[in-house]
Amino acid sequence: ILLAANVGAEYLAPYLGRMTDAGKDGLEECQRMHDIVRGLNSETRILVASIRDAESLSQLAEHELDTFTFSPDIVNQLLDEPLTEKAAADFDAAAQRGVSVQ
Repeated sequence: ILLAANVGAEYLAPYLGRMTDAGKDGLEECQRMHDIVRGLNSETRILVASIRDAESLSQLAEHELDTFTFSPDIVNQLLDEPLTEKAAADFDAAAQRGVSVQ
């Protein structure tokens, strides 16, 4: 991390899932990398890969990590919200009837 940040590497790419599989706290490791890079005033970005669920993505974002690569399955998890789907269905049904939705 120190070397990459000091030589001006554009990205570091930790593999969250693999770190967790190896018995480390992958989220904490990514946060520590982010803190080190920020502490060095480096422009190196942490590109987190091997994200296995939407909750991990949310936790990373909470810690100001904002560069990711993730699978379509994660996108589906992010978009699958029953309340939103019900609201959209109610809106569509009301629009078909020409009624205002509240």
